[in-house]
Amino acid sequence: MWIRDPGKVIDRLDFLGTHENCLYLLRGKEAMIIGGGMSWTVPSLEEQFSVTDFEPDRLRYLVILHSHFDHCGAVPYLKRKFPHIQILASAYSAEVFAKEKAVNFIAAANKQMIDRLALQSEYERLNLKFDGIRVDRVVAEGDSIDLGDGIEVHFMEVPGHTQCCIAVYVPKLKALFPSDAAPPPTEDASEFFFPGAQYDFSMYQESLERLAGCEVEICAFEHYGVVIGDQAREVLRGGLRQTDEFKNRIIELYQRTGDFDETVERVAAETLESTKFDFMDVELQTTVLKTVIRKVLTYAKLLGEAPAP
Repeated sequence: MWIRDPGKVIDRLDFLGTHENCLYLLRGKEAMIIGGGMSWTVPSLEEQFSVTDFEPDRLRYLVILHSHFDHCGAVPYLKRKFPHIQILASAYSAEVFAKEKAVNFIAAANKQMIDRLALQSEYERLNLKFDGIRVDRVVAEGDSIDLGDGIEVHFMEVPGHTQCCIAVYVPKLKALFPSDAAPPPTEDASEFFFPGAQYDFSMYQESLERLAGCEVEICAFEHYGVVIGDQAREVLRGGLRQTDEFKNRIIELYQRTGDFDETVERVAAETLESTKFDFMDVELQTTVLKTVIRKVLTYAKLLGEAPAP
């Protein structure tokens, strides 16, 4: 079963945000928000907090699973709304948030979506400005947090999409929060989004293999919702198969054309129409896809790494 719209998943878990940009409220005796969303989702969050049955004083943590702009843009708002919460992230995410250039990019990307959706009045009323993030606690492989009532949160380092990517696993619920370390289903569920190996393809594949080996009954993505039951296990294995097929398709195309730009153009034509994110313009999506293709070809030793900008 695929839960596409925000609402209660099970008694301990609520899906917040929007279909495109998902956050989660996990509850034991204490509570934790998983995911940092984008600022344009905040009007939805405001409404959801007003009707969700939870005690704000018991909310203790917010976990950022990686530092991309669409996974942390709502965090300053959430920290202002719940000033007592601890912000958790990986060590590398903490480094990213300490860089002025990164903060400015995240702020601009979030503001662009606010302007595109004509949410200026909400931006001002709710103070949705992205003005930086201070990580209160670094979490790493093997760390865990006990929320009480048997709800233990285990952290896994799953690099490849980014250097900073972590996942959360809750054994009692058999619930996995993979962030973008696993490709979510596309809008019509006919396939998966292209693998997001923007940092290192080999690491991405290894991380996905590890995630696919977890005992999972709930797979809660940060884009396009929650998959539960038998489909939760299959969605990870399916993502692993799709990643391998995607890799082979890129290698075959490049070996046939011998041209990197032509390979990108053909893959983009095949891929982006069915796997587009509404909050990213086509130019940015193509840039991301181009990075992933280069990582695949570097992994296959057909191409060298691009020089650092």
